[in-house]
Order: sequence, then C-alpha cells, then structure tokens
Amino acid sequence: MTKMKLAFLGEPGSGKTTCIAALSDMPPVDTDVGCTDELAERKATTTVAMDFGVVDLGEHGRLDLYGLPGQSRFRFMFEVVRSGLVGVVLLVDASSPAGLDGFEETLRTYASDLRGLPCVVALNRSDDMDPALPEACRTRLQAHRMLAPVIRVDARRREDAVRIAELILTMLTYNERVAEELHGVE
Repeated sequence: MTKMKLAFLGEPGSGKTTCIAALSDMPPVDTDVGCTDELAERKATTTVAMDFGVVDLGEHGRLDLYGLPGQSRFRFMFEVVRSGLVGVVLLVDASSPAGLDGFEETLRTYASDLRGLPCVVALNRSDDMDPALPEACRTRLQAHRMLAPVIRVDARRREDAVRIAELILTMLTYNERVAEELHGVE
C-alpha cells in the first residue's frame, strides 16, 4: 500500500483542523485545547501539536493528513512529517486583518522546505475578504521564490477540501512526468 502525506500549515484559526475534518475518512485526531490568550476572542480552542486524518485512496493507497502550526516556534513539527510528504496546503484566514501577517510568518518559517513540493494557498473564510488579498499572497510567494496557485475555499466543505487535495495530487503527477521527460533527454 502506498502511503502519502499532505501537510496543512497556517496561523491559528486559519482552518487547518476544519479542513482536515472535512477531508478525512475517519474522525480526525486533534490536540485542541481551550484558548487562554487573545486568540480566545476569535475561537474557543486551538491545536497545540498537530491534527491527523486519513483519506483512503483505494488501490492507490492512502493519504495521511497532518495539520501543523505555521508559527516559527513550532518549526520542529515539520521535521516529524517531512519524510513522504507529497505536498503542502498553506491556509490563510481571509476574514482576519492579520491573515496576511500569519501567511508571511508561515512563509518565513517554511519557504526553504516548501520550494521543492507542490503547494496550494487556500484562502479560507473568503466571502468578505479584501479583493487585493489573492494578489498580496502571490506577491509574498514571489518574494520567497515560490510559485503556487491561490484559491478561495470554505474549509468546512468537503468539496473544497477534496479540490485542494486533487490539485496537489495533479501537481505531483505533473512534476513527476516532467522529471521523467527531463531524465529521458540526453
């Protein structure tokens, strides 16, 4: 059985736990605890370690889902899931004025590790977002020498979570085909 890993990174409240819950075939394992700081004004709980879920891909194996904090102090968590990682979803809370700042911190922390992986930037809670946010995210990606699609999602909707995973897997397949073609060239 082929086992692949997909990581969800982002600031607290960006939708990592919610997106994994929408996508996973089993109730996700989470490490949520009650918020005791200024984050309590935005949400009741926060993840203190990681979230975990699984998608059964049938004959193609399974996709393990990991939700990781985007802040630099939790950088070590990425090392735990790095091996076998096929892609990364960078979640941004599009409804928060600090969403772009959280995205920037995630990029500063992880950009060097993400450049070789398929990535998708998912703008969650985007109904009333600043129309300039997608372009601001693309500008931040370019500043960190990264290229990734920027899409609007509702992390609660399974269809949106599936679309994210399909996009990552399509990018992975495309990258593998290009690499095969390049190795065939003499």
